[in-house]
Amino acid sequence: MAAIVPLALFAMAAAAEPPSVVDSVQVDGDQIIVLIADRDQGAATGISSVDGGVTWSEYYGRQVRMRPPQTAACVPGQAQRCYRVLPGRPAVAESDDGGKTWRPSWSLSDDQYDRLARRYDPNATTTPRSLALAVQARPGGHVVVVANGLDGVLVRDIEGTWRLVGWPEPLTFTGDETANLDPEQRVALVLAALMLLGAVGTGMRRLGGVYAVSALVVCAGLYAMLGADRDPAAGVTVLGAMVCFLVAIAGQARGVAVAVGFGAAPLVYAAVYMPFYGWAHGMPGSYAVAVGAAVVMTAGVVAASGALIRRDLRRWTATY
Repeated sequence: MAAIVPLALFAMAAAAEPPSVVDSVQVDGDQIIVLIADRDQGAATGISSVDGGVTWSEYYGRQVRMRPPQTAACVPGQAQRCYRVLPGRPAVAESDDGGKTWRPSWSLSDDQYDRLARRYDPNATTTPRSLALAVQARPGGHVVVVANGLDGVLVRDIEGTWRLVGWPEPLTFTGDETANLDPEQRVALVLAALMLLGAVGTGMRRLGGVYAVSALVVCAGLYAMLGADRDPAAGVTVLGAMVCFLVAIAGQARGVAVAVGFGAAPLVYAAVYMPFYGWAHGMPGSYAVAVGAAVVMTAGVVAASGALIRRDLRRWTATY
C-alpha cells in the first residue's frame, strides 16, 4: 500500500489530442452561428440555430469569415445587462451596470474541470476555457451562447438557466468523452500484482528469500514501466514473474495462500479502479470521495485476505 503515492507520481500518461475546438460564435440576423475554425483556409464551418440555441443544424448559409472572438457583449437594447467570458477557464460573468462590476454567472466546478482537462493531452496548447460569446434578444428575454472551447457549446436560455449543450448532433465529436484514467488504472494493476505476490509469498514453505528477491524484481519492473523505459522494464517484469512462478512451485507455496492471492488480486484492481471510473462518469462527483472509497474498499479486501491467510497459517502450524 505504501507504493500508492510514488506510483501515482510516475503514472502520468498522454491523453488524446483535443478534437475540433468551438472557438467563436456570432449573431447573424435571426441566426446564432457557432464556428469551428479552419485556420489553414482562414474560414470556418459550423452550426446554426434559429430558436435561441434550443435546436441546431448544419450551417449552409454564406461563407462566414473569421472575426476576432467576441469575449464580451451586452443585450441589444439593454446596455446595462452584459456578459463576458473569464480568461483562462470555463466561466462566464454578468453585469447589470454596463460592465462596471461583474458577478459569476456560470462556471465548472473543480471536479468538472478536472474531468474535462483529463480527456486530453496535458501538454496540448489548447486547454479547457470559454473563448467567446454572443447575446441575442428573443421574445420574452434574451439568450447567451458561449463558444466553450473543448467542451463545445454553452447556452443561457431566456429564463436564465445555463445549459451545457456540448457537441450537438450536427457536430462530430471524435475524442474520448470521459476523463483519462490511465494513471489510476496503472496504479490499480500494480497494486493487484502486489496483492498477488504478497499473498503467495506468505504461503512459501521454503525458498522464501529467493521468492522475495524475485518478487522485488517484478515490483521494480512494474514501477519502471510507468516511466519512459517501458520496453526494457517489460522484459525485466516478465522474467521476474517467471522466476516467481518457478520458485513458488519449488518452495511448495501453500494452496490457500495462492488461491487467496489469485482471488484477491482482481478484487484489489476493482476496488482501486472502479471508484475513479465512476468519478469519470459523474458518480461520485468528488475526486476526494473516489479516493476515500478506493482506500476503504482496498483495505477491506486486504484485511479479509490477511484473515484467511492467517487462519490457514495457524492450521498448518498446528498440524506440522
